[in-house]
Amino acid sequence: MSKFEDIKELLSTAFDNFSDVLEIEMRSEFSIIDYQGQSFIIININSDDDTFTIKLNGVDTVENGFDITKLFNVINAKMVGFIPIDGKKGLLGFGDSHCDFVFFDENNFCFVEFKLNATSLRKVDANRDKAIRQLTNTIDLFDKKLNGNYADLNLEAYVCTPEFYPRFNSSWIAFAKDFLEEYGFELFEINNKICD
Repeated sequence: MSKFEDIKELLSTAFDNFSDVLEIEMRSEFSIIDYQGQSFIIININSDDDTFTIKLNGVDTVENGFDITKLFNVINAKMVGFIPIDGKKGLLGFGDSHCDFVFFDENNFCFVEFKLNATSLRKVDANRDKAIRQLTNTIDLFDKKLNGNYADLNLEAYVCTPEFYPRFNSSWIAFAKDFLEEYGFELFEINNKICD
């Protein structure tokens, strides 16, 4: 059995509602958006009228107000398992104490938190701190539910912040260093994942 199937089986055993929320994405490039408190894979983008299509309650639904700066992009993918964590249709339901979504492929298992609604630099550290707390709460829960067994996948964590945030400044370096020391894997502040 592949690592992809192994992690699916582990997650299915650990979470009763796993099969209700899992989505399998086969496109080599796709985007994920946080829309009204729920993470969705974008099915289609129409830049002519700023609309995007998501699957809402099992139905392809066109929504207005598309903003290309508010996405997490997955690139060079083969097959990806996507699990929304919070929101009405999320694995853990509503709440702001967990990250927005996780996804996995044959090589990696990734935890992702959106913090893309900031409009100024005033709260950079506070936003990062909250995002990391949400990620670590989710990681701790998954570690407990899976007994630390991620089917030998590489673990990664992502904080998605606006492009105007200062990257790799001393504050971020301290956050990332502390995270690596505590969890043993990297924390990134970027809005995309290039699959290996």
